[in-house]
Amino acid sequence: MSTTKSNILGALLAIFSSIALFRLVVYIFKIENYIRLTEASLGVTTGHPFWKTFQSRVLGPYAIKALTFGSMDYYLTAHIWFHIATVAIAAFLCWRLGRTYGGSDQSALLGLTVFVLCFALLLSPPWLYSWDFLDIIVFIMFIDFVLSGKSLPWFIGLFAVAIWNRDSALFIALWLILDPLVHFFYRRRYKLPKIPLDWRRILAGAICIAAGLLIVELLKRNLLIEEMGPKLYPNSPINSGNRYNLVLPWNIDLLKQSLTRFSYEFWISVPVFLTMVTVLGACVARRDPQRYLAIYLVKLALLVSLLLFSWFYETRVYLILIPFVVMSAVLLSSPKTTETKTP
Repeated sequence: MSTTKSNILGALLAIFSSIALFRLVVYIFKIENYIRLTEASLGVTTGHPFWKTFQSRVLGPYAIKALTFGSMDYYLTAHIWFHIATVAIAAFLCWRLGRTYGGSDQSALLGLTVFVLCFALLLSPPWLYSWDFLDIIVFIMFIDFVLSGKSLPWFIGLFAVAIWNRDSALFIALWLILDPLVHFFYRRRYKLPKIPLDWRRILAGAICIAAGLLIVELLKRNLLIEEMGPKLYPNSPINSGNRYNLVLPWNIDLLKQSLTRFSYEFWISVPVFLTMVTVLGACVARRDPQRYLAIYLVKLALLVSLLLFSWFYETRVYLILIPFVVMSAVLLSSPKTTETKTP
C-alpha cells in the first residue's frame, strides 16, 4: 500500500479508535465524574488547581479554554473535542511509528493496537487529565525523533513546547545528556572508532533542565491563587503546598497488596504492566545498546519518578509509558533495522 493510502487508513482507524476509547472513558468514569475532569483543567486556567503541582501544566487547559465561549457547558464540549482530537493524534502517530520503523502496514496496525489496548488497560476512575493526552503525543514524537536521528534543534523545540504541558519534558533534556555519554563510552568499551564527546548536546540538555525547572517554578508562583485540593479532598494523603509529594512508602505497600491480595479490580495488572515495560525496553536496548540504551535509561528514570511521586493505583500516570511500549513492540516484532544518524 502506498504511503498516502496507508496514512489515510491510519487516520481513519485513529479517529475511530479515539471515539471508541472516549465512549469507554464515559462508560467507566460516568459523565458526572467526567465533568470533574473538565473542572480540573479549568482550575489551572483560573489559578485554582486541585493541587499546586498542577499549576504549571498550562498547555492543555489553556488550549481547551481557547475553544470555549465562557459557559461551563461549552467548556465541557470543548474538553470532549480536545480529548477525542488528542487521542486520535496519538493513535495516528503510533500507526505512523509502526509503519516507519516496522516497514509495513502490519507493523502500523500493531502500533495502533498496542496503543488502544494499553490506553484501555490504564483507565481507572476518577482521574484523567488533559495533560495526560498531550504527554502521549510528546513522547511518541520524542521517540520518533530519536529513531530518525533528528538534529539537536528538533529536541530543543519539542522540549520548549512540552515543558508548558508538564515537567515530564525534563526527561527529553535528560536524554540529550545521556545519549552522547552512551555513544562515547560504548565505543571506548568495544574499541570502535572513537568519536569526541558531544559537549554541545550535553550542555543543551543541562540548560533545558535548568530552564524547565525555572519555567515550572515561575508558572506556579505567578499563576497560583489557591490550591483547591485540601478543601475538596481533606482526607487525601497529598500534603497541600508541596511542589512534589513523595509517596514511595505508600506505593510499596500498594505494590505488596497488588501481589498478595486478590481483587476484582485486578490491581496486579499494574506491576505486570510495569514489568512488561521494563523487560521489553531491556530487550530493545540489548539489540543495539549504542542506539537504544540512552532512551531505555530515560524510561527507567521516568518509571522511578512515577513510583516516587505518583499514586501507584492512579493508573492514568502510566499513559506516558505507552509510546515506549509501542516502540518496543514495533522494533522487536520486525527484523527490519532502521539506521539512525550518529551524533
